[in-house]
Amino acid sequence: MDVTTDLTDNELLEQIENCSLNPIAFTHKTMLRLSWILIKKYGADDAVEKTIEIKENYFQIVFHSDKFNRTLTKAYTEILYFFMQKDKKADFEKLLKEFPRLLYNFKSLVKTHYGYDILKEHRKEEPSFINRPILFTF
Repeated sequence: MDVTTDLTDNELLEQIENCSLNPIAFTHKTMLRLSWILIKKYGADDAVEKTIEIKENYFQIVFHSDKFNRTLTKAYTEILYFFMQKDKKADFEKLLKEFPRLLYNFKSLVKTHYGYDILKEHRKEEPSFINRPILFTF
């Protein structure tokens, strides 16, 4: 059950920003929705940095962890933005229905995006090919 569906975009963003969102609700789908909210609010470029800032803070405060993956967070936002451009009118749930691989095959999307598996090991550094275009063939 996804408890975050009962929250408005502003409520979800506020709960993540102030670290009051239950960690059980901080799922893959919630992280995608966070990126979606920030892209809508700030545009893709600013959303990348805002998402990184918000998620890193949440990890440190709620999970008491410094094992935050900046590169993966950047990928969340960039990949989601790529699919948002395919259907600019879609709301978040419609976008996930239209492109279910965002929910169910994200690891493969990340590997396609970066050309290597950033999930195999924790990496804080950025890949050496920063600012290259997203290369999808579908």
